[in-house]
Amino acid sequence: MKIPQTKEELLVHLKSQIGFLTNSAQSYDKGFEAEAMRLAVAIRILVHDTSESESLITQLNMKNILFYDTASDFSPNERLTHIGLAALKLGGTGGAEYSALLDDLPPYKLNKKVPFSDWWNKIVIVDKEYNQFTRKSLVLNVANKDGGAHIDPSIDKEYAALSRFNSMDWKVVVGGVESPFKNRPELACMRQMTHEVLKTFKDEFPEYF
Repeated sequence: MKIPQTKEELLVHLKSQIGFLTNSAQSYDKGFEAEAMRLAVAIRILVHDTSESESLITQLNMKNILFYDTASDFSPNERLTHIGLAALKLGGTGGAEYSALLDDLPPYKLNKKVPFSDWWNKIVIVDKEYNQFTRKSLVLNVANKDGGAHIDPSIDKEYAALSRFNSMDWKVVVGGVESPFKNRPELACMRQMTHEVLKTFKDEFPEYF
Protein backbone atom coordinates (compact mmCIF):
# COMPACT_ATOMS: atom_id res chain seq x y z
CA MET A 1 0.00 0.00 0.00
CA LYS A 2 1.26 3.45 -0.92
CA ILE A 3 0.42 6.67 0.87
CA PRO A 4 0.15 9.80 -1.32
CA GLN A 5 2.22 12.79 -0.35
CA THR A 6 0.31 15.86 0.71
CA LYS A 7 0.50 19.16 -1.12
CA GLU A 8 2.47 20.54 1.82
CA GLU A 9 5.03 17.75 1.42
CA LEU A 10 5.25 18.34 -2.33
CA LEU A 11 5.87 22.03 -1.70
CA VAL A 12 8.75 21.09 0.63
CA HIS A 13 10.19 19.05 -2.24
CA LEU A 14 9.75 22.02 -4.56
CA LYS A 15 11.62 24.28 -2.17
CA SER A 16 14.42 21.70 -1.96
CA GLN A 17 14.72 21.39 -5.74
CA ILE A 18 14.87 25.17 -6.07
CA GLY A 19 17.66 25.14 -3.49
CA PHE A 20 19.52 22.42 -5.40
CA LEU A 21 19.27 24.44 -8.61
CA THR A 22 20.44 27.62 -6.91
CA ASN A 23 23.43 26.01 -5.22
CA SER A 24 24.51 24.03 -8.28
CA ALA A 25 24.19 27.11 -10.50
CA GLN A 26 26.46 29.03 -8.14
CA SER A 27 28.97 26.19 -8.24
CA TYR A 28 28.85 26.11 -12.04
CA ASP A 29 29.46 29.86 -12.15
CA LYS A 30 32.57 29.38 -10.00
CA GLY A 31 34.04 27.08 -12.64
CA PHE A 32 32.82 23.59 -11.74
CA GLU A 33 31.32 22.76 -15.13
CA ALA A 34 30.23 19.23 -14.18
CA GLU A 35 27.67 20.74 -11.80
CA ALA A 36 25.51 21.21 -14.91
CA MET A 37 24.78 17.48 -14.67
CA ARG A 38 23.08 18.05 -11.32
CA LEU A 39 21.15 20.93 -12.86
CA ALA A 40 19.80 18.56 -15.51
CA VAL A 41 18.61 16.09 -12.86
CA ALA A 42 16.77 18.76 -10.87
CA ILE A 43 15.10 20.14 -14.01
CA ARG A 44 14.04 16.61 -14.99
CA ILE A 45 12.49 16.06 -11.55
CA LEU A 46 10.64 19.33 -11.75
CA VAL A 47 9.15 19.15 -15.23
CA HIS A 48 9.55 15.81 -17.06
CA ASP A 49 6.60 13.40 -17.20
CA THR A 50 6.74 9.80 -18.39
CA SER A 51 4.23 6.95 -18.58
CA GLU A 52 5.53 5.73 -15.22
CA SER A 53 6.27 8.91 -13.29
CA GLU A 54 4.91 12.41 -12.88
CA SER A 55 6.97 15.55 -12.61
CA LEU A 56 6.75 17.66 -9.50
CA ILE A 57 4.90 20.45 -11.31
CA THR A 58 2.34 17.93 -12.59
CA GLN A 59 1.78 16.62 -9.07
CA LEU A 60 1.28 20.22 -7.96
CA ASN A 61 -1.10 20.92 -10.89
CA MET A 62 1.25 23.57 -12.22
CA LYS A 63 1.89 22.32 -15.75
CA ASN A 64 -0.11 25.27 -17.08
CA ILE A 65 2.31 27.94 -15.80
CA LEU A 66 4.29 29.97 -18.34
CA PHE A 67 8.07 29.54 -18.57
CA TYR A 68 10.65 32.19 -19.37
CA ASP A 69 12.08 31.63 -22.84
CA THR A 70 15.42 33.41 -23.39
CA ALA A 71 16.49 31.28 -26.37
CA SER A 72 16.93 32.83 -29.77
CA ASP A 73 14.68 31.31 -32.40
CA PHE A 74 15.91 28.89 -35.03
CA SER A 75 14.79 29.42 -38.61
CA PRO A 76 14.31 26.18 -40.61
CA ASN A 77 15.39 28.12 -43.70
CA GLU A 78 18.89 28.54 -42.32
CA ARG A 79 21.55 25.90 -42.86
CA LEU A 80 23.92 27.34 -40.29
CA THR A 81 24.70 25.96 -36.87
CA HIS A 82 22.57 27.44 -34.12
CA ILE A 83 22.87 27.67 -30.36
CA GLY A 84 19.97 29.50 -28.83
CA LEU A 85 20.75 29.25 -25.12
CA ALA A 86 24.39 30.29 -25.00
CA ALA A 87 26.81 32.77 -26.54
CA LEU A 88 30.43 32.59 -27.57
CA LYS A 89 32.82 34.35 -25.23
CA LEU A 90 36.39 35.11 -26.23
CA GLY A 91 39.05 35.18 -23.54
CA GLY A 92 41.91 37.59 -23.30
CA THR A 93 44.43 34.85 -24.09
CA GLY A 94 42.69 33.82 -27.28
CA GLY A 95 40.64 30.97 -25.88
CA ALA A 96 36.89 30.75 -26.20
CA GLU A 97 34.00 29.29 -24.25
CA TYR A 98 30.26 28.87 -24.39
CA SER A 99 28.65 31.28 -21.96
CA ALA A 100 25.20 31.44 -20.39
CA LEU A 101 24.12 35.06 -20.63
CA LEU A 102 21.55 34.85 -17.80
CA ASP A 103 19.78 38.25 -17.96
CA ASP A 104 22.42 39.95 -20.10
CA LEU A 105 19.98 39.93 -22.99
CA PRO A 106 18.08 42.31 -25.29
CA PRO A 107 15.03 43.75 -23.53
CA TYR A 108 12.58 41.83 -25.73
CA LYS A 109 13.99 38.52 -24.44
CA LEU A 110 13.93 39.30 -20.74
CA ASN A 111 10.22 38.90 -20.13
CA LYS A 112 9.12 36.50 -22.87
CA LYS A 113 7.08 33.62 -21.40
CA VAL A 114 5.59 30.64 -23.23
CA PRO A 115 3.55 27.52 -22.39
CA PHE A 116 5.56 24.63 -21.01
CA SER A 117 5.25 22.43 -24.11
CA ASP A 118 6.59 25.21 -26.34
CA TRP A 119 9.47 25.81 -23.94
CA TRP A 120 10.36 22.13 -23.44
CA ASN A 121 10.23 21.21 -27.12
CA LYS A 122 11.84 24.29 -28.62
CA ILE A 123 14.88 23.63 -30.83
CA VAL A 124 17.82 25.27 -29.06
CA ILE A 125 20.83 23.67 -30.80
CA VAL A 126 21.41 22.68 -34.42
CA ASP A 127 24.85 21.34 -35.34
CA LYS A 128 26.72 21.18 -38.65
CA GLU A 129 25.03 17.88 -39.55
CA TYR A 130 21.64 19.48 -38.92
CA ASN A 131 21.06 17.39 -35.81
CA GLN A 132 18.53 19.22 -33.68
CA PHE A 133 18.35 19.35 -29.90
CA THR A 134 15.50 20.65 -27.75
CA ARG A 135 15.60 21.54 -24.09
CA LYS A 136 13.99 18.17 -23.43
CA SER A 137 16.59 16.17 -25.37
CA LEU A 138 19.48 18.02 -23.74
CA VAL A 139 18.14 17.48 -20.21
CA LEU A 140 17.39 13.80 -20.77
CA ASN A 141 20.76 13.08 -22.39
CA VAL A 142 22.69 14.79 -19.60
CA ALA A 143 20.54 13.51 -16.73
CA ASN A 144 19.72 9.98 -17.88
CA LYS A 145 22.79 8.93 -19.84
CA ASP A 146 25.81 11.17 -19.26
CA GLY A 147 26.46 11.51 -15.57
CA GLY A 148 23.52 13.31 -14.04
CA ALA A 149 21.56 10.45 -12.45
CA HIS A 150 22.94 7.62 -14.57
CA ILE A 151 25.86 6.79 -16.86
CA ASP A 152 25.07 4.68 -19.91
CA PRO A 153 27.83 2.47 -21.37
CA SER A 154 27.08 4.08 -24.73
CA ILE A 155 25.40 7.30 -25.82
CA ASP A 156 23.64 8.45 -28.97
CA LYS A 157 26.07 9.37 -31.72
CA GLU A 158 24.41 12.75 -32.29
CA TYR A 159 24.76 13.70 -28.65
CA ALA A 160 28.32 12.34 -28.57
CA ALA A 161 29.21 14.50 -31.57
CA LEU A 162 27.81 17.58 -29.83
CA SER A 163 29.33 16.99 -26.41
CA ARG A 164 32.67 15.41 -27.39
CA PHE A 165 33.57 16.11 -31.00
CA ASN A 166 32.65 19.73 -31.71
CA SER A 167 29.79 19.05 -34.10
CA MET A 168 29.02 22.78 -33.84
CA ASP A 169 32.23 23.17 -35.88
CA TRP A 170 33.20 26.42 -34.19
CA LYS A 171 36.90 27.17 -33.84
CA VAL A 172 39.10 29.99 -32.61
CA VAL A 173 42.38 30.63 -34.38
CA VAL A 174 44.87 33.10 -32.94
CA GLY A 175 48.26 33.60 -34.56
CA GLY A 176 47.69 30.58 -36.74
CA VAL A 177 47.06 28.36 -33.71
CA GLU A 178 43.67 26.72 -33.26
CA SER A 179 42.38 26.84 -29.69
CA PRO A 180 39.69 24.44 -28.47
CA PHE A 181 36.65 25.69 -26.63
CA LYS A 182 37.10 25.46 -22.88
CA ASN A 183 33.70 23.95 -22.14
CA ARG A 184 30.81 21.96 -23.57
CA PRO A 185 27.89 23.67 -25.34
CA GLU A 186 25.12 21.52 -23.86
CA LEU A 187 26.30 22.23 -20.31
CA ALA A 188 26.36 25.99 -20.88
CA CYS A 189 22.82 25.65 -22.23
CA MET A 190 21.89 23.76 -19.07
CA ARG A 191 23.03 26.75 -17.01
CA GLN A 192 20.89 29.17 -19.02
CA MET A 193 17.95 26.77 -18.83
CA THR A 194 18.34 26.74 -15.05
CA HIS A 195 18.19 30.52 -15.04
CA GLU A 196 14.90 30.35 -16.93
CA VAL A 197 13.47 27.76 -14.53
CA LEU A 198 14.48 29.71 -11.43
CA LYS A 199 12.97 32.93 -12.80
CA THR A 200 9.79 31.05 -13.61
CA PHE A 201 9.43 29.63 -10.12
CA LYS A 202 10.38 32.91 -8.50
CA ASP A 203 7.28 34.42 -10.12
CA GLU A 204 5.12 31.63 -8.69
CA PHE A 205 6.81 31.15 -5.28
CA PRO A 206 8.76 34.31 -4.35
CA GLU A 207 8.83 33.15 -0.73
CA TYR A 208 11.26 30.38 -1.71
CA PHE A 209 13.88 32.87 -2.92
